Amino acid sequence: MPQMFDYFIHHLDQSGSSDRTIANYKATWSKFQKWMQNSDPDIQDAGQATQKDISDYKRYMIEFGGRGGAPAKPSTMQLTFVHLNAIFHFFSQNNFIPDNPVERVKKPPVARRTPKWLSRNEQNAFLREVRKSGSKRDNAIVTLMLRAGLRVHELCNLLLTDVTLNARSGNAYIHGKGYKDREVPLNSEVRNSLESYLKERKDDSPYVFSSQRSKKMSVRGVQHMVEKYRERTRIPHLTCHALRHTFGHDLVAAGNDLQKVAMLMGHYKEDGTPNIEMTMIYTTPGAEDLEAAVESISWT
Repeated sequence: MPQMFDYFIHHLDQSGSSDRTIANYKATWSKFQKWMQNSDPDIQDAGQATQKDISDYKRYMIEFGGRGGAPAKPSTMQLTFVHLNAIFHFFSQNNFIPDNPVERVKKPPVARRTPKWLSRNEQNAFLREVRKSGSKRDNAIVTLMLRAGLRVHELCNLLLTDVTLNARSGNAYIHGKGYKDREVPLNSEVRNSLESYLKERKDDSPYVFSSQRSKKMSVRGVQHMVEKYRERTRIPHLTCHALRHTFGHDLVAAGNDLQKVAMLMGHYKEDGTPNIEMTMIYTTPGAEDLEAAVESISWT
């Protein structure tokens, strides 16, 4: 009989969780399983953990759970317990175990999230470097993430039939994670970059973005491309996810209400309504926002 955790992974897969999310859950469970077996070699399945085991594991993470035996970071602690709570909740719901031992243990303090986004000057430097490369594909990829907020796997899965381009309008049908699809309008900047790229593309791939090796560009291929420009621009926080964060932050900074931003970002609750709580992170001001606030009251 498969272990309980195998059923949980099957549940995630059937729910439409991304490969990255599933990999993160597996990593968390592997570490917990290893710790349990080190504590008691007779334990075959960490799913039988008790409230004391969870409490002891929390103490272990606080003291030695980080790299090289250092204390685990607050963000790591928080994510670990979010994962463990979800796993044991599933076990309990499916009557694999009597109850969820995680929910009665005091949770680690919430780590302060500090999303990274690009300032206007950094965006300009980045886009200038992309244009200098002469790659219309790179330019189209970058503008879709920066001006439409696509996640990397959403961009790689984008089909030609998902995109509509007209002279004055356009949109992309995005197959979001957890089967939470959305339709994102494409502004003129994105439309121009896509049209320019598609006109010169010579292969017959059904996907918008292909590579020399495959008809579908890989997530790692996109990440490698962005890393190349990070080295050239020397912008340390230039990542694929930072481009998506930039889209969300710029929408909020432009005065758009959070419900619109949540819908454009693909932040939805289980009942299908916009998850404004997730979008609130983009209201955190950056250094450039604080400088503008101070300048707004200047007499000169």
